[in-house]
Amino acid sequence: MSQTNAIASINSLLLQLPEALQIEALHYVEYLTSRRVEAVSQIRNRPVTPKRNGFGILKGKVMIADDFDALLEEFADYQ
Repeated sequence: MSQTNAIASINSLLLQLPEALQIEALHYVEYLTSRRVEAVSQIRNRPVTPKRNGFGILKGKVMIADDFDALLEEFADYQ
């Protein structure tokens, strides 16, 4: 969709809304405009790293003690 078509579609949809919702839409567009400047600057300064999902994503980050399954002294009376 070209920018001209997108703007025409947005305008036609806005005209169908009641005035209160048109004002809400205006506030949202103003919010997006202000956030866009921040987002672009963050994207340019952030290194791109590939996302990993699934098994093994925490490999090397979680350490379990060697005596993990050893009996605890606090529960000696209950054994």
